[in-house]
Amino acid sequence: MARTVTAASPFEGGYRFTLTSGTITGVQEMEKGRWQNEKIDRNESWSITADGVVKTETGRDGTEVTLYTDANGDGVFFEAYSVNRPVTSGVDDLYRFTFDSAGTVTSIQEWDDGRWETERPDRNETWQLRDGLVVKTEIEKGRTEWTVYADNNNDGTWVELAEGHGTLDLVGVKALLSGLTAEGLVY
Repeated sequence: MARTVTAASPFEGGYRFTLTSGTITGVQEMEKGRWQNEKIDRNESWSITADGVVKTETGRDGTEVTLYTDANGDGVFFEAYSVNRPVTSGVDDLYRFTFDSAGTVTSIQEWDDGRWETERPDRNETWQLRDGLVVKTEIEKGRTEWTVYADNNNDGTWVELAEGHGTLDLVGVKALLSGLTAEGLVY
């Protein structure tokens, strides 16, 4: 009996945009091998920058800013990274770190259920202090994922601000983070 093999589209998870007078008026996402129109919600805004296309989405929990880039110029954009700005610092997802002289994180504590708990990094993770931010890099199924944490008010408590995959562009992340925290700049 013959088997049908379906190859995934190289554009899976990619986005295309419709422009009218320099404004994004339409969004399509490649899902299951087909371009699907995506509704632009009231709480979303889309803009074109020198770095790519930026989506800003505001909800009850805060604001999320996502950068989409077209690395090869074919008109299909993929998520480069997203930045989260909570309305207020939540009671979960708080971290404390200890560093060695090279900036490597030597211990991790996470606030969970009202107390600090020691966390152990997975074997596929590295944690490093870079330019005033903690960067966690993780290799998952051959793919690099990263998360950026900041101590906004220098009290030793860190919060997650951005996550993405591929090569980390810390300068680009900092540019998107500029002015995004409730307490002010994060670096």
